[in-house]
Amino acid sequence: MYEAAARCGDPQKSYLSIHVAGTNGKGSTCAYIESVLRHAGYRTGLYTSPHITDFEERFKVDGVDVDESVWFEVYKEQEEVINDIGLTFFEAATLMSFEIFKRAGVQFAVFETGMGGRLDATNIIMPEVTVITKLALDHKEYLGDTIEAIAGEKLGIVKAGVPLVMLNPVYQSIKQLAVDRCKGCDSELTFVDTDEADKVIYGDGGGGVSFIWNNQRYDLSLTGGHQIQNALLALNAIKKIAKFDYPIVYAGMKSALLPGRFQIININGQTIVIDVGHNPDAAAVLVDTLKLQFPNRRVSFVIGMMRDKDIASTLEILAGYASAFYFAKPQTERAADPVDLSTLTNGKFTGECTVKQNMGDALQAAIDAARGSSDIICVTGSFYTVSETLKILK
Repeated sequence: MYEAAARCGDPQKSYLSIHVAGTNGKGSTCAYIESVLRHAGYRTGLYTSPHITDFEERFKVDGVDVDESVWFEVYKEQEEVINDIGLTFFEAATLMSFEIFKRAGVQFAVFETGMGGRLDATNIIMPEVTVITKLALDHKEYLGDTIEAIAGEKLGIVKAGVPLVMLNPVYQSIKQLAVDRCKGCDSELTFVDTDEADKVIYGDGGGGVSFIWNNQRYDLSLTGGHQIQNALLALNAIKKIAKFDYPIVYAGMKSALLPGRFQIININGQTIVIDVGHNPDAAAVLVDTLKLQFPNRRVSFVIGMMRDKDIASTLEILAGYASAFYFAKPQTERAADPVDLSTLTNGKFTGECTVKQNMGDALQAAIDAARGSSDIICVTGSFYTVSETLKILK
C-alpha cells in the first residue's frame, strides 16, 4: 500500500484524517465523527466497508455517495498500479478512496479499517486521532483465536504521538496491551466507559436513543443502547480534534445515519428490522435492542450467514428470543448452507424452522406466516443477507 500510494502521489497526505478500528460499532462511530465535522463546516470524506447495495456507498463526500463516474475515472487512472502491484479488492478500493477525497478537496477524511488494523490497507494514513471500538472474537482465522491476539492487531493502528480513544476493555489483559502500546508510541490514551452517559432514554418503536453527557443532551437517530458507546467514542475523538460549539455537535450526532444497523422498515403494516450483525456479540446486542424497542412482541428471524463465522454461538443467542427461524443462502460462495444452519438449532430451539434456498423466498415465507402487524420480522446474519433483502424490498 505504501508503494501503491507513493506511485499515485500519496493522495492520502492531502487532508487530515481519523482512523477507526474495532470488531463491532466501527461504521456507526465513523458516521458520528464525519457528521459532526461536516456540521462544523468542514468538507468531509468517509470511507467505510463493506457496501450494502452499491459500491459507491464506500466513498462519501459531504455525506453523499460519490457518483459511479467519479470512482471509475480514478480506477482507470490507478489500474496499472493496482495490477502491477497485485492489490486485493479492498486494497484497490482504499487506494481509490485516497484519490477520490483528494480530488473532492476534502479537509477531513474518516477511514474505517477493513478487518484488523496492523496490516490493514488503511493503516498507511497518519491520522489526527485513532479510535478503537468494541472488541470481540471475529475473523479468528486471520487475526488470531484469542481476544488478546485480536486486540493486538487492532492496536496496530496506533501511531507515534497520535492520541487513541478506546472503549474501556472488559479484560484487564487487553487494557494493559493498550497502555503498553500507547506508552511505547508516546500517544495519549483515553478509555471511554459507557457509564459516562447519564439518563439514558430509549425511543419508541420508531427507534432512536438519547442520553446526557457532560451535562448536555444528545439525541441519536440510530437505534439501540449500544449506540451510546459508539457515540461516546465519537464525542471523545472529536474533542481531540477541536472544540466545537454544542449546537454543532448535537446536530451532527442527531443526523448521523447508517443503513443496515437496526434499520426499521414498515411495509403494508408489517414491521421488518434489518441488521448486519454477524457474530455472537452483535447477536446479543440485537436481541437486547429488540426487547427494548418491541417489548412482548413475537420475532421471527430470517437468517443467512457466512461459513467462516461463529454460527453456532450466534444462533444459540438468537434462539433464546426467536419465535421462528427462516434460513436461507445469500448469493455468495462464502454463504453457509441453510440446511446446516437449521441443523445447528437442533436441541436449542423447539419452534418453527423453515429452510429456503434464497433470501426472497425466506422473507416471503416469514411475511406470510406473520400473525398480524404486531409480529416483528428481523433479517440478520451478514452484510450479504441485508444487501439482498434491501434490494428485494425496493
